[in-house]
Amino acid sequence: MKIRKALIALVAAAGLVFAGAGPALAGGSPHFIKNATTASLSGTSLVVQFKETGLASGSVETIVATAHLDALYQCVNGGGNVPSDPKKTKISSDVSTSGVFPADKNGNVSGSLTLSAPAASSVLSCPGGQTATLVSGTWSNASVTDTTSGAYLAIRGSWSF
Repeated sequence: MKIRKALIALVAAAGLVFAGAGPALAGGSPHFIKNATTASLSGTSLVVQFKETGLASGSVETIVATAHLDALYQCVNGGGNVPSDPKKTKISSDVSTSGVFPADKNGNVSGSLTLSAPAASSVLSCPGGQTATLVSGTWSNASVTDTTSGAYLAIRGSWSF
């Protein structure tokens, strides 16, 4: 009889441990899925697609995409040509954007964020008859961060346009 009571107490204690662990296990360990998190060019913009898992169902996550941009802006005349004495500006800066995404019932967040180069007119002022134009650029050192959960993933590669 004592063995039976001890066994019942042990099973009850184990049940309490697992019941208490349920909410903790539901959130898991937040992390981005490496092979489902990518970056690619769309014109001059960098599109970062991501998937994060290990979140609590229904949680609301703030995701930030960041990348470094080296770009060349030049004045272009009405004929689409660069004048013989071109006015140009090079920039080298980090660009970031963020969004808010809800986790699904399985604790996953999927989405995309688009990083855009600064508008040419905000970077370079051209003489009359010429237009400031983004001529070329390279995105590098891309990453995605969930500022809510703390998850982070660097995305390898560079993307030139």
